[in-house]
Amino acid sequence: MSIEPSSESSPPIPRLIHQTWKTRDIPPEFQAFQRSWIDRNPGFAYRFWTDADIEHFVAEEHPALLPVFRGYADPIARIDLARYLILRRFGGVYADLDFECLRPVDGLLDGRSFVVGLEPEEHGRLAKAVERGLPRILCPSFLASVPGHPFWDHLLARLVEARRCADVLDATGPFLLTRAHGGYRGEGPAAVTVLPPDLLYPVTKEECWSGRLFDLAFWEQATRRAYAIHYWEGTWFRDVAERGAGLPRQVAAVVTDGRPEDARLPVAMPEGLPLISCLMVTRGRAGPLEFAIDGFVRQTYPNRELVIVCDSPALPQDDPLDLAIDRAVRAANRPDIRLVRVEPGGQPGGRTLGELRNIAVDHAAGRYVCQWDDDDLHDPCRLEMQQRVLAVAGAQACLLGRWMIWWPTQEQLAMSCERDWEGSLLCETAAMPRYPHLRHGEDTAVVERLRRDARVVRMDMPRLYAYVVHGGNTFTARHFEAHWQAAAVRFSGDRCRAVLEEMAKRLPVEAYRRAIAPAPVPSPSVPAASAARQDAVLVLTPVKDARLHLPRYLDLLGRLDHDPSRLSLGLIEGDSRDGTHDWLAERLPDLHGRFRRVTLLRHDYGFLPDGPRWAPSIQRRRREVLALSRNRLLSGALGDEDWVLWLDADLVDYPPDLLARLLAAGRDIVVPHCVLPDGRTFDLNSFRLEGEEDPGHLVDGIFQPPRGAGRFYLDAFPGEEIVPLDGVGGTALLVRADLHREGLCFPSYSHRGYIETEGLAMMAKDMGVTAWGLPGLRIVHGSH
Repeated sequence: MSIEPSSESSPPIPRLIHQTWKTRDIPPEFQAFQRSWIDRNPGFAYRFWTDADIEHFVAEEHPALLPVFRGYADPIARIDLARYLILRRFGGVYADLDFECLRPVDGLLDGRSFVVGLEPEEHGRLAKAVERGLPRILCPSFLASVPGHPFWDHLLARLVEARRCADVLDATGPFLLTRAHGGYRGEGPAAVTVLPPDLLYPVTKEECWSGRLFDLAFWEQATRRAYAIHYWEGTWFRDVAERGAGLPRQVAAVVTDGRPEDARLPVAMPEGLPLISCLMVTRGRAGPLEFAIDGFVRQTYPNRELVIVCDSPALPQDDPLDLAIDRAVRAANRPDIRLVRVEPGGQPGGRTLGELRNIAVDHAAGRYVCQWDDDDLHDPCRLEMQQRVLAVAGAQACLLGRWMIWWPTQEQLAMSCERDWEGSLLCETAAMPRYPHLRHGEDTAVVERLRRDARVVRMDMPRLYAYVVHGGNTFTARHFEAHWQAAAVRFSGDRCRAVLEEMAKRLPVEAYRRAIAPAPVPSPSVPAASAARQDAVLVLTPVKDARLHLPRYLDLLGRLDHDPSRLSLGLIEGDSRDGTHDWLAERLPDLHGRFRRVTLLRHDYGFLPDGPRWAPSIQRRRREVLALSRNRLLSGALGDEDWVLWLDADLVDYPPDLLARLLAAGRDIVVPHCVLPDGRTFDLNSFRLEGEEDPGHLVDGIFQPPRGAGRFYLDAFPGEEIVPLDGVGGTALLVRADLHREGLCFPSYSHRGYIETEGLAMMAKDMGVTAWGLPGLRIVHGSH
């Protein structure tokens, strides 16, 4: 099996994505998957084909195959043939609509002329595969090729021979594709690259159909290396009812009467849907409670009510100080949401949480009550699944044994340890003990009493509940740090963002994060006087083919909250083919009016590579040219400024206080955390070494390790304000100007194995100066 790029040169696979459906009315369940291919591959063109488009294409381009095409009784066979003919003609990437793209697919295509993936090994052990003696199966749900690749003619010849096969899998599908590949002997540019299952098909049909992917720990582990994930929806042989919502068919549960620890309960919906009263206690704080109410509204369990108990004073409806709880309840406009206001009571701090929970129980009309905290996120099927398990177990109370814990401001996410999570309680109203009058920990005593006196089932379905650590919780930070350390699974950095994105399919993750985000303030560890400095700063930017990015570049620059009379601007253009220099020259009069000084230089280096700029083979020359360009700009533009801010032209967003916060760090060299629009770290030149670099990673005299090999990027330091670095990138780099005057430059040669910005950091280290990074200060780079 070949999975390495071809050593022989071949034309690149076109950056073009093809997808098909019967009509242009794509089913809602596939629309997000379709968008994932467009959003994660911004440099790709996209072409959508309907059945009518395909019929016309085959008739026009392949009239000889039209009898075969129309002779198929099964419509999916016609789609199979169509995808082969489309890629033979146009090249590019084909992906089924039940395929989700997880990351840009360029890494799968570079240096290859034909790409196909293997299905999971388990599929080779299914009955049909065993009958045919096919232990490994190539899947046509994702295909990529150059136009006219010779394998297509080989495959089409086999397809015509097999056109009368009764089973579509043999006639046009995976079994045909697998057999055709087995008899193909192409090499070099004619080779077929077969990818292992974990890159495109990381999960099996059964894992999808049984709801296994609802388990976030399983999902995260399965997708670690995956570029995409196929959900095996099987629209051509499974109906909508069979496809379902992806919920688990069985749930691990423990019942207090001594059933085995590993008992698994079926979760069919029981007969009769008793009323469940969800009980929320709040003091009307803004932000999170609106999401808790929305979580109730979106529940799939139909017979429910929400009782909200608030001990904040009521205000008139038109009062300008109207409380958030009143606004949220009125906005929901639902008869099954009731607001109960109570007097705060005579104690300092008002009524205890235990008292308020008892009042909520007393106002409940349901046969069951469910604790519904006002600052957490509740999965839409929480009530449905807990009620199902409770009914099947014949229990009086149901608890989650694990739940998710999320630290939004620290980019940390955990799947908790196993215990009774009191906040998830669903219980028969008649069996509910009274809460003790405590300000926190009141629900622990209730669960302990239920454990003694009632039949309790504890179910393992952590995704139903996300407990949010937002800084205003009842317990202290030390309490939650203990839970982080004790967690069964912890996610941080890129994997935290990946799991949160998966959770966001069912929960308003990003909206919640924005709602609780504090206003940016200077770090308390930084002297206030430093944060307020308005030193003279020179912004320097090398540009090449940047015309499309420059309007946004200048717009963002104009938003900086630094005194414009203390800002100077310097640009150097070289080797552009899009009129970048002329565009800038036309705007020089306006720029001179906006900045203290403006310098525009031009120097061509004749560096015009044909391939992608990140290809390892050109890195030495590319960064050498960039270093020479930076040094030339520095020499021609630096005047009496105190600082130099190096900025990329293709940043798409950064906060207006970017410069103020970099200055406030009080360091001679400092960088922010540069990410892509989806939150993944972009600038891999900003890193801290784990140890010594591996000499095997030297390419053309500079270290070019695989991502993460021996290096920690800024996403590895969530919650830390500032960290020392061994390398820095130039997307946004602040340098004390005197260091440049003392000889600190960008090496255009290998300086101890590093070049350009990384070389600058190493050269600074030789001068006794450390570079620093701010993990929490994020700027966004374009994903082109």
